[in-house]
Amino acid sequence: MTKHLVRATEENMGVITPQNKKVTLKDIAQAVNVSPFTVSVVLNGSKSNTRVSEATRERILDAAREMGYLPNALARALRNRTTNILGLYFGYGHLEPHDPFHAEVLTGLQRGCEKCEKDLMIHYSFHRYGMDEIFAELAGGKIDGLVLIASPHDPLVERLRGSQLSFVAMTDIIPGVPSVIADDAAGSVEIAKHLAQLGHKTVMYRSCPGESDSASRRERAFIEEATKHGIQTISVQTSDWKGGLDKSEIDLIENRKTNGVTAAVCWGDPSAHALLSYCKSRDISVPDDLAVVGFNGIELPFEPAKVLTTVRANWAKVAQQAVQLLVDQLDGEKEIPDLTVLPVEFCPGATS
Repeated sequence: MTKHLVRATEENMGVITPQNKKVTLKDIAQAVNVSPFTVSVVLNGSKSNTRVSEATRERILDAAREMGYLPNALARALRNRTTNILGLYFGYGHLEPHDPFHAEVLTGLQRGCEKCEKDLMIHYSFHRYGMDEIFAELAGGKIDGLVLIASPHDPLVERLRGSQLSFVAMTDIIPGVPSVIADDAAGSVEIAKHLAQLGHKTVMYRSCPGESDSASRRERAFIEEATKHGIQTISVQTSDWKGGLDKSEIDLIENRKTNGVTAAVCWGDPSAHALLSYCKSRDISVPDDLAVVGFNGIELPFEPAKVLTTVRANWAKVAQQAVQLLVDQLDGEKEIPDLTVLPVEFCPGATS
């Protein structure tokens, strides 16, 4: 995270001309024969009851263009107590631009900021920073509001609750905070119904390796719906975010004829693709020997050998909606919903 703050005042609100002369409000005022305050009202949006005629306004704007004046955005932000910058805090370590989920979230945030005419600043949960330092960076005035992707138990959440910084959550629900999510539960219900229709009776569920409210909703909803259809669920928590198999999972798959496991439901698509690779290496036919289902449905940069059965959750739209809610909050909108749930789509493929 950035460790330096550039300080600006009214005196340096200008730019250096090719002649190395700084054009100031006073220079423009002298050229137009008005007061520097009037120039500030027109060029920098100074708040006052001063009315400036259209003719004078045009003269000031023309003079500013001819003289090469540009306002200093940081100085204006310090004065107006707004930066037009929204922040993203990712509480699960590093954002990986090549990760399909991370890339889709960033795309949605950028689209949302562009639509709302805001800029985006990204903050990470680097371990070398203490919570006090992270909080000071976020709440120190560099941003107007924050989109938060973090566990409800992240220690930063309570710090933010006691601050003046507006923030919304996405992906994971944070109680008492406006949250935007995909309908994880509905997607998992559709997966359970699909496997029931195919006649599966015992399913291995590959759980998320870490704490995730979104992933937990998926698993709970699947088990509940599967039970209604007489399906037994064996949950195994993998330790690899990229989907690598642990020994307990390998034992279940290798002994599937004994334990009756005929399908594997994965908390996310990377986990499902890793399982498909393992099955291929072991000559396990998919879906004849083992059906495989994922979740997220993010388009891959390559053509997979088999089209994965999955649930499409449009995380770009979730992120874009989170930005819109944050901007509404900053604009003083009174009706900000506690929870916004965007629909998902079940996408049957060749792996089930």
